[in-house]
Amino acid sequence: MAALTPLIDRLPPRHGSLLQLGLALLRVGNRAAAEAAFTRASASSNPAFLRLLAERVFQHNYWQEAIAVLRRALELAPGDPPSLLALARLHWEVYQLSEAEAFCRRILQLDPANGEVRYLLNALPGRRGDATAHLAAVEAHYRELGDPCSRLASSIAMASLYVDALSPEQVAERHRQLCAPIEAANTTQAPAFANPRDPERPLRIGLVSGDFHRQHPVNLFMLPLLERLDPVLFPTTVFHTGSMHDEYTVRARQAAAAWIESAALSDPALRQRILAERIDVLIDLAGHTSTHRLGVFALRAAPVQATFLGYPHSTGLTSIDWLIGDPVVSPAEHAPLFSEGIAQLPGSVFCWSPVDDYPLPPDRPADAPLVFGSFNNIMKLSPRTIALWAAVLRELPDARLLLKAPSLADASVVERFQGLFAAQGIAPERLLLEGPEGLEAMMQRYGAVDIALDPTPYNGGTTTLQALWMGVPVIALQGGNFVGRMGASFLNALGRNAWIASDDAHYRAIARELATQLPALRRGRSELRQQMAASGLSDLDCYAGRFQGLLRRIWRHHCSGDPGRLLAAENGTPLSAEP
Repeated sequence: MAALTPLIDRLPPRHGSLLQLGLALLRVGNRAAAEAAFTRASASSNPAFLRLLAERVFQHNYWQEAIAVLRRALELAPGDPPSLLALARLHWEVYQLSEAEAFCRRILQLDPANGEVRYLLNALPGRRGDATAHLAAVEAHYRELGDPCSRLASSIAMASLYVDALSPEQVAERHRQLCAPIEAANTTQAPAFANPRDPERPLRIGLVSGDFHRQHPVNLFMLPLLERLDPVLFPTTVFHTGSMHDEYTVRARQAAAAWIESAALSDPALRQRILAERIDVLIDLAGHTSTHRLGVFALRAAPVQATFLGYPHSTGLTSIDWLIGDPVVSPAEHAPLFSEGIAQLPGSVFCWSPVDDYPLPPDRPADAPLVFGSFNNIMKLSPRTIALWAAVLRELPDARLLLKAPSLADASVVERFQGLFAAQGIAPERLLLEGPEGLEAMMQRYGAVDIALDPTPYNGGTTTLQALWMGVPVIALQGGNFVGRMGASFLNALGRNAWIASDDAHYRAIARELATQLPALRRGRSELRQQMAASGLSDLDCYAGRFQGLLRRIWRHHCSGDPGRLLAAENGTPLSAEP
């Protein structure tokens, strides 16, 4: 940073130096000075530089500023396709979907063969809550490209998790079919790993992730765990594959024994970097999400490979040895749904440890109407979920439903969901549809919710735990695979099995029963938080110990040469009826 400082007051201004200074200031935590440097850099009259500036500041969560910078670039070069595409992508990222689509259409008028726009237009139905249309669009594009190793394979895998019409068996088979050509194309001669097969020695752990930043679920769950891993027995290297950086990225970097920026490395190059670090257990934290590096795992970069936290389903890769789950999300009888072996943590695979303080909201007034709520990704509101929630509302005609999601900032999405509920007999005035807020403000909005409703077939994950932490009961329908059993895992670990439904009728019955307990629920927020804080669902020190114990068991299994593919939870708690 000191090397850049003399360039700041040069005339004419060195806008590139200002950008680099701003990035350096962010890395050391001086946001105010960084923002001043970025502001001065935005005075550039070079559209290409302004696009770079917008990309960099967006990577640090300055999305409104990034849009303003891109609009200035477009003013300087009206109709410039790269600037239009950058604006389309950015509006898409921040869920301003009508604006994103409008920019896409402008690009196609100028360049009908533009291939990049197709990816955004394929994704728009999903952003608007139509998983089936999104899946169909991506599958059609995948077939047209004729490239079985396209990253569209991961888009298809991910989209399939949301679709009601697919059974757990069909979703699992789709993952296998999509990953088979990727594994075939990336097959290479596995090195003769020199890692000593000593079952009790310290283990070098590698984490592959680009998601250590603010609101990302991987950050919320993995950062507190990373900060508690024993640095002597489990020294951990993070291979950072993303571009977003904020104060939480800094914390993760400080917690890791080593941090290697890996986004620019190809899969073979990243594999060689991991091999050079002599990693014993390499853990994927992305699955098929946007920053994944499954190609590295297909190439085999460590003697033991596992997937954890980032993707609530089997990856479909046989080169990943273990999926780390729990007895509820990955029971032994579900082994045919997993391409990986199953390694079970006792209790729940997730542990809630808020990275910030979220005070409980005030009690709701006694005479306020009953409000159900869901703060989930809009694509989780499947046709079955809407029909189920509408049935709950019909049976409790004075109740309302609060839905909060980034996509609901877009008027077209609000109109769509009003229409979907109206078709089920629910008038628009019974719906409260809200767009995004900052994390702290969003947590306080749970004060307006009496009972949270978990969607199906893709349960809430972070949102369910957030609701419980804010003192809100959650009704969950136990599904047939990992993604549909997360709610049951959480509630089982919390000792609230009475809130787990076995079918739609049971779900509605739980809602009716909880509605009769409304005064007690409103007074009981603090009690529910205390119960959660005292349970295994929030005991982070115990969770860290169990996670390290499971890593040790995985390594011992490797050293023994045992071909078994199940490491059952030790002292696990099976799903059972609440007494």
